[in-house]
Amino acid sequence: MKMIKKLICLGIGLSLVAGLAGCGNSKSASSNTVRLFVSGDKSEGNAYSKMAEKYEKETGVKVEVTDIPYDDLKTKISKSVQANDSPDVVRTSQISPDWSDSLQDLTSIARSGNTMKSLNINDEKGTVKGLPTDVTAVGMFINTDLFDKAGVSYPTSKDNVWTWDQFLQSLKTVLDKSDAKYGMVMDASDHRLRAFTYQFGGKNFFVNDAKDSYTTDDNTKAALQKFVELNDNHIMPKSVWTTGEDPSAMFKSGRVAAYMSGSWQINDFSTNITNFKWKAVFMPYEKVRATNMGSNFMLAFKNGKNPEGGLKFLQWLYTKENYQQLCEYAGYIPAVEGLDIKHEKGQDAYKTFSEEIAAAAQPISSQQTQDEVTKTMTGYRGLSGALKKSMIKVINGEEKVDDAIKDTIQDYNEGYLKK
Repeated sequence: MKMIKKLICLGIGLSLVAGLAGCGNSKSASSNTVRLFVSGDKSEGNAYSKMAEKYEKETGVKVEVTDIPYDDLKTKISKSVQANDSPDVVRTSQISPDWSDSLQDLTSIARSGNTMKSLNINDEKGTVKGLPTDVTAVGMFINTDLFDKAGVSYPTSKDNVWTWDQFLQSLKTVLDKSDAKYGMVMDASDHRLRAFTYQFGGKNFFVNDAKDSYTTDDNTKAALQKFVELNDNHIMPKSVWTTGEDPSAMFKSGRVAAYMSGSWQINDFSTNITNFKWKAVFMPYEKVRATNMGSNFMLAFKNGKNPEGGLKFLQWLYTKENYQQLCEYAGYIPAVEGLDIKHEKGQDAYKTFSEEIAAAAQPISSQQTQDEVTKTMTGYRGLSGALKKSMIKVINGEEKVDDAIKDTIQDYNEGYLKK
């Protein structure tokens, strides 16, 4: 009998030890930690750290924020997926096809958080796999000192938006009546050029009716030709596109009347432009009011140490109060409908960009981001940047616009129709 009692006690003891060991496995041990990878500037990284601190105070769950250089983030995530040791949550601008099977379903969070449907990242079944963290958009900045000196008015409300013809005439007057060196600069970027083609009524590049090739339209071709003509070293300097001269630095010099760039410039300009007054104004349009929207995304992985904790953190982050606070910390234009964000700097500029986004034609203004991410996620190669490369050749006189269109169609066919 004593032996039986000893065996029973031993069995109970072993069970307790096993139970304690179970409590010490990787998932349970990390149940109070969520691993978050981010890549961004100092302001953004600090914003996520502040939200992590708030989350820990409210829930007792630690969010471990790791800031990884942009160029290394995609590779680091891919290696962690292969090792079955992913971060629980990632904030990224890219999605790799080898992550697809490891991504969690975020549909319910997208719905409850009221994220912009045009920027949600869906798989082929329509399941939301990526939540937009913010909206970036193409827009127009002007040097108001130059406009005022030349006696040229500019749009102050949505009721008096320039057409492109009106805008270009305004730039010519500013050039004539001020010490401006150039009328405008535009980032050497597909994003900016696509917004330009949309504003002329073009659909840019799209799949034909037979679904066997990409094509374009006459409005896009006309817009591209117009853009080449503007690079005349008077309205626009050729050097930005052909030799990589920095358009932001040129605008900051005070000698350029207008700059077609993006919303991410607002913080920098608010802090660093002190030699003249500037404003964000509504972009001109010819046939359609449009921009080109981008975003970064929140992803949650199944094979992290705390996948359930990652989902709970995202559910918390996308509640109205918390998401609004994130936007205020990071200087974001919100990717959630109906929020009024109070930015520390550049409030008027953010307001203009938000109104521009609201007025922009959809879905075309967010089409590039959707295609870029969803096509890549499902295994397509993606684009190689032929549009920008070819347009540089056209501006240099090495090709015609028809050649650039042919090169770009080939890039789309190889990047988005072939796996």
